[in-house]
Amino acid sequence: MATSYPLYARMKTVYIIEDEEILRDLLSTFIATTYPELELLGMTGDGGEGIEKCIDLAPDLVIVDIQLPEVNGLEILHRLKSKFPKIKILIFSGKTTHQSVKIAVNGKADGFINKISGIEELEQAINAVSKGEEFFSPDIRDEVARIRAEPPGRSRPPFAR
Repeated sequence: MATSYPLYARMKTVYIIEDEEILRDLLSTFIATTYPELELLGMTGDGGEGIEKCIDLAPDLVIVDIQLPEVNGLEILHRLKSKFPKIKILIFSGKTTHQSVKIAVNGKADGFINKISGIEELEQAINAVSKGEEFFSPDIRDEVARIRAEPPGRSRPPFAR
């Protein structure tokens, strides 16, 4: 595993929403060893509980899967960004369809990392997001560029009220 790197900006806390227990544990261990200054406020495998906890705890960074019980990660992205516009949200998912990437991009996700990525890419994503930069896994960057090149108003953003 890599050595500890300083986090930029003011990221001090993180919350993990991932339904696969082994991935929650691996993420928390990675964060504890690579970013000892980043406090893990908690983690859950349930999207509904994740929203409640994030609203109560207001973490600086949320790492969230898309496919979750109760409430999916894209709805979590929408709700948390609506309530906390400065919150950093890193989508961590194996679901990289055009629609899921589009919803994440239009929903102002700070990053999207594919679960098939290596640990170095996760580290790059957290470092970039902590500096206020976006990070998208290399395998979806072309898709992100295509989505951003679409004419405005082509489709209504999901979850728009």
